[in-house]
Amino acid sequence: MSDDSILTALARLESRLVRLEDGQTALRVDVMARMDRLENKLTEIRDDIAVNFGATDTVKRANDNTREELRSLGETVSAMYRVVRRLDDRVRHLEGDAPAAHAG
Repeated sequence: MSDDSILTALARLESRLVRLEDGQTALRVDVMARMDRLENKLTEIRDDIAVNFGATDTVKRANDNTREELRSLGETVSAMYRVVRRLDDRVRHLEGDAPAAHAG
């Protein structure tokens, strides 16, 4: 091979190497962009899950509070029923009636 053909081959090789480096850079940019999009999607999914768990926790707390309020209300109604029953017995006693038999 002559010096000119070697230099020509080296120039072609260098040109291909430059194109390969450019292609590699473009590929790296494309891969990073893709990774960023996937990261954004995962972040959106994670945020949606967090919101849904937050809503679920809120509903659970509301349910627990409602259950506690109902239990407390039941106790209050039972206590009021006993007071009304005692007052009813007093009124009957004052009126001279026999006390009524109470259920519950």
